[in-house]
Amino acid sequence: MNVLKKFHMPSASVEGSEPSCNEGDAESREHANGMPLMDNFDAVISIIEDYSKKKGVKFEAYLFNSKVLKMESEESKISNYTLAETNGFNIKLLDKKKTSFSYCLGFEEQKITDTLEVAFSLLKFMDENEHFDFAEKDESLNDPEFPEKLGVYSKDHDSISVDKKKSLLTEMEETAYSYDKKIYKVDKPSYSETLIHKRLRNSKGVDISSKKTFYEIFLSVASKDGNDAGSGFDFDFSHNFDSLKFKKTAMNAAKKGVDQLGAKTVSSGNYDIVFDNYASSELLGILKQSFYADNVFKKKSLLENKTGKKVFSDKLDIADDGLLYGGASTDIFDGEGVKMQKKDLCAAGIINSYLYDIEYANRFGVKSTGNSVSRSFTVPPSVGSSNFFIKNGNTGLIDIIGSLKDGLYINELMGLHTAKPYTGEFSLGASGFYVKNGKLDFPVKGIVLSGNLMELFNGIVTIANDLRFFGSTGSPSILFKKVQVSGK
Repeated sequence: MNVLKKFHMPSASVEGSEPSCNEGDAESREHANGMPLMDNFDAVISIIEDYSKKKGVKFEAYLFNSKVLKMESEESKISNYTLAETNGFNIKLLDKKKTSFSYCLGFEEQKITDTLEVAFSLLKFMDENEHFDFAEKDESLNDPEFPEKLGVYSKDHDSISVDKKKSLLTEMEETAYSYDKKIYKVDKPSYSETLIHKRLRNSKGVDISSKKTFYEIFLSVASKDGNDAGSGFDFDFSHNFDSLKFKKTAMNAAKKGVDQLGAKTVSSGNYDIVFDNYASSELLGILKQSFYADNVFKKKSLLENKTGKKVFSDKLDIADDGLLYGGASTDIFDGEGVKMQKKDLCAAGIINSYLYDIEYANRFGVKSTGNSVSRSFTVPPSVGSSNFFIKNGNTGLIDIIGSLKDGLYINELMGLHTAKPYTGEFSLGASGFYVKNGKLDFPVKGIVLSGNLMELFNGIVTIANDLRFFGSTGSPSILFKKVQVSGK
């Protein structure tokens, strides 16, 4: 039985988990080889169930089907067009406290059986783990309207013409060029869309499905004025095509590129600094790793033994919300089949909780928070965040900048990979603007910001009301006091 057509190896990732293949003549379709998608999933699960019963082991199976369209524009023409479809699954087997993992691209019967054999053969090499388990059945996850209620699935994904998508993409490129003559290069603005179906089944009776649509645009520019050069970028994403802001994204990127021209450095010293929502979200992206229960357990967290304690400014509230309407990482269930949840992790600077999957919840004697994340279907899921963000403050960004007599407004950080999430130490290149008497005075570059995340987030002066998500991490702009700056 050939369950499903064999596909090429993936060329790109979809939402950080499922791959897509590069098959230029593929067509978006709900059926493959004349067999409905759900029947394909059923056929794979049937083979897995029969095998696990025969071997006397428990199983957890994750199956997916993803359809991806990607386009790039260059000189008002579509320069790259890829339409692809990928199917695959991964499997966990559990026997006497030992667990193994294997995966497969495609749904051919022989490949499924081979994948199961690999997983079974690995069991004898694995160490026992009494804390590992599979999710329990939760009837509330079987609501067929869940994707629409969460704002992650658009029913009209098949009704938007390719010509319209091409037109809006090339228009985005033209908009960036028309912003200012100093924009001399628009670097292949891109558009991508994904339709993904997934299903999780385990030996404890969990059998849940989800579907999502996801649209994203990106544009970057290069600017020049004499010998002075600058750059800028922006992007937008949504689960609904009509929500994408093509022109606004192009204008934002072009503005950033032009605004950088004429930048200079400032004297070294300690400055009150407003980090815009993008820069703040990047700093939060480093800090959030300390909320992962596996990092806490392995003593790689800044927040070890900090629950119930005030460690940050009382102005800081942090949440992780897997059910956030329209969120990039919003879904019905996590990577293990546990229902997604909203968690208030930090309230008025006090740490309330960590993020747990099943294993680390068992280690800490608590319940999973629905934070098992599949970063790729080729590796087992692990503890991670969903929609992780700092809650809005009550002050407008203009008013916060207006409160500064001598400070900086930072909208770009460089070298984030050099920051040390285990110690909180950072030393980052930065660019933005010098603020004098409440107004942006001149653009700034060539400076380095240094400090410690724990001290930084304890030194919050004001949080703005302009929360924006950059992928699954979001933040408002934040004014921090006395940040060390190395300049001239």
